[in-house]
Amino acid sequence: MTVATMTASVCLAMKEHGDPTQDQPRSQWGDESAGMNHGMRVLSYLIGGVVLYGLLGWMGDRYLHTSFLLPVGIVGGAALAIYVIIRRFGRVDKTTIDELAALRRQRAAGRGAQARLAAAQRRAASPTSDSRTEGER
Repeated sequence: MTVATMTASVCLAMKEHGDPTQDQPRSQWGDESAGMNHGMRVLSYLIGGVVLYGLLGWMGDRYLHTSFLLPVGIVGGAALAIYVIIRRFGRVDKTTIDELAALRRQRAAGRGAQARLAAAQRRAASPTSDSRTEGER
């Protein structure tokens, strides 16, 4: 088999296969799992930071014959992981803030309308507008 035949067969396979960027495995839940993916990534950063810097602290303790570098590494790894998480996931763009504010206003307006409707239904359901009993009159 020559290089030209291999190249031709690879080109043919790529043309039949389509766009390679579209072959990413898809989640069965679609976009609904994006929050779960972010949560798992955040958790992995936390665990990874603690484990990596804890291991470095343990190795430093072993070679330097000390006993304080392991806790320093664990706490430092957690702090660095939290910093990375905030830098990576803490950004919110202006459009997202505007969308959340609009959604909050819609919900507040909906609750106000629901409360007015419920009060009107209670007033309509009462047989008399006077709540005093016969004995009080």
